[in-house]
Amino acid sequence: MGNYFSKIKEGENKVQWYLIGIFLTFAGYFLGQLPLTAVAYFSIKNNNIGTKQFEEFSRTTDFKLIGIGSNLGLVLLITMFIFAIVGLFYAVKIQKKKFKDLIFPNDSKVDVGRLVFGFGLWFGLGLAGEIVSYFVAPINYVFHFDALSFFTLLIICIFLLPIQTSFEELFFRGYLMQGLALVTKNKIALMLITSVLFAAVHGANPEIKEYGIAIMLTYYITAGLFLALITIMDGRLELALGVHAATNFYGAVISSYGGGVLQTDSLLKSETINPAVMTLAFIVTAIIFVYICYKKYNWPSLNYLLEPVSDQPNDL
Repeated sequence: MGNYFSKIKEGENKVQWYLIGIFLTFAGYFLGQLPLTAVAYFSIKNNNIGTKQFEEFSRTTDFKLIGIGSNLGLVLLITMFIFAIVGLFYAVKIQKKKFKDLIFPNDSKVDVGRLVFGFGLWFGLGLAGEIVSYFVAPINYVFHFDALSFFTLLIICIFLLPIQTSFEELFFRGYLMQGLALVTKNKIALMLITSVLFAAVHGANPEIKEYGIAIMLTYYITAGLFLALITIMDGRLELALGVHAATNFYGAVISSYGGGVLQTDSLLKSETINPAVMTLAFIVTAIIFVYICYKKYNWPSLNYLLEPVSDQPNDL
């Protein structure tokens, strides 16, 4: 197993370089909002959307409320992350680092097998849990299928949605966690800091207002800790990339819920969720995932997380 932090000292690592890098990344993100802003403006103007409808859209991100199809709305949301990932790429470039080191610092290429395994296992575990939930309370679900809309959504989620999930992994579990490792050698601290930051940027998501800030931030912090854990334990990012892609693909295509940030024409939709149960289910699923990967990839014990960060290619 390789060490995910083996290349952290390469390139320019002074604080000002990371501040510039973060600025470039967020500049890309905000620049990517211009197409969404323009389309929303003209749609609101042409469809005479009132204040009440606009406020409801702001709360739910349901694009249909302002006269925009859900698939076009999803593409506009993803566009922000396309610009953001370009900003991150240049941030890494000006620091004279290698973009690939955010993913596989001790290898020469992406491990596609790990990425696919991470996606498939997480998707399968999520589907199994959904089946149980459906049979326990089928009344909570509404089935919806419009062939044209669904297959358009499927294409978007296969080819574009991974850009959004990949950006978040590359930025939080990659760029920030590796950068912070220059300051603290404590792996637990790295996991906590990046997970809190990960939760913070999701603080504007509609589910925060819908279900409460405490429980939803707990969910996001838990998710961040899990993704950071499997990245450190595996010494590379592909599993986290696969898991995050599977999570959002599942939520956009298979089963969405009222109040969620992804308001799509998914096959199943529940009007509401129990966020405490969702968080508990996530923890159980994460434990199963970690155990399977521990066996499959011959990970060390969790005591490895208590060892200080080193910059050796293999610190076991």
